[in-house]
Amino acid sequence: MGSLNPTLETLAKPQPTPELFYESLNPNGSETILLIHGACGSHKEWNNVAPDLVQKDYHVLLPDLPAHGNSSKIQPFSIKYATDLIISLIATQARQSRAHVVGLSLGAHVAACIAEHAKPGTILSVIASGYNTIPQPRFITPLMIPPIYVLHHLLNFVACPRGELAQLKNGDAGYGLMAAVVKAIFEPRAIGEIRIRLLVVCAASPGSYLARDKIECSKMLFGCVAGVDGSRAVLHRGIRHAWHIEEPGLFAEMILAWVKEEELDDAFEDI
Repeated sequence: MGSLNPTLETLAKPQPTPELFYESLNPNGSETILLIHGACGSHKEWNNVAPDLVQKDYHVLLPDLPAHGNSSKIQPFSIKYATDLIISLIATQARQSRAHVVGLSLGAHVAACIAEHAKPGTILSVIASGYNTIPQPRFITPLMIPPIYVLHHLLNFVACPRGELAQLKNGDAGYGLMAAVVKAIFEPRAIGEIRIRLLVVCAASPGSYLARDKIECSKMLFGCVAGVDGSRAVLHRGIRHAWHIEEPGLFAEMILAWVKEEELDDAFEDI
C-alpha cells in the first residue's frame, strides 16, 4: 500500500550531503594538501601555488567553498557548513582520507573550524593565514553589510571591469554571501581547543594598513592550541594579506616547509 502522504515521506528522508566542486591535481601523490580560498573567490586563487606542491609529489585538492565559484548553487554559506563539506571531501578524495589543510582569510576561519572539529588522525596539520575578526555588537552587523557589499563590487570593478561584470551576471558574490561573510568577521564564532599542529601566519607589511593582518587575532587563534608540540604563530613583515597571489612562490615554500616539519624561512618571526 502506498504512503498516504508521499510529500511528508519525502521530507522525512535524509538528504544526501552535497559535494563541493573541486579540482584534484596529482591524485597519486604522497600526501594530500587541501587549499581553501578566501571570501568571494574560488579555487583559482591557488593557480600559482599548486604547481609547486605538485612538483614535490603532493596530491593537491582545490575546492570551491559553498556559495562560491562552481559551488555557488550549494547554499547558504556558513563556516560550519563549509567545514562539514570539506571534512566530507577529505574523507572521500584525500589520500588515505587524510590531508594537510591550508586556509587564507575566510579560508583560515574554515581551516580553524576543521582543526577543531575533524576526527583525530584525519587532519595532518593546518596552516591559517590572515585570520582576522572585528567583533562588534550584534546590531552593528546588519548596518555594515550594504556599504561593504557596495565597496567590494566597486573596488573589483575598478580593478577588473570585465571580470566584475561577469561575476555580477553570474550572481557570484551576491548580497546573501556578503552578509554571511560579514557575519563571520563581525560576529566570530567561539573556537574550542585545537589538538592539531597549527601554523598561524600574520601578514605584517608596514606599507598598507588595509592589507595587514591583525596580530591580536593571530595570537587569539594560536591560544586555542592545546597539548600539541610544534605549533607556531608567526608574522612576516614583507607580505600583505593576499600574499598567496602576490608571493605564490614564497607561499608554496612555506607550505612545503610546514608539512615536512622543516624550519620556516628566517623572515617568519614568532609572535
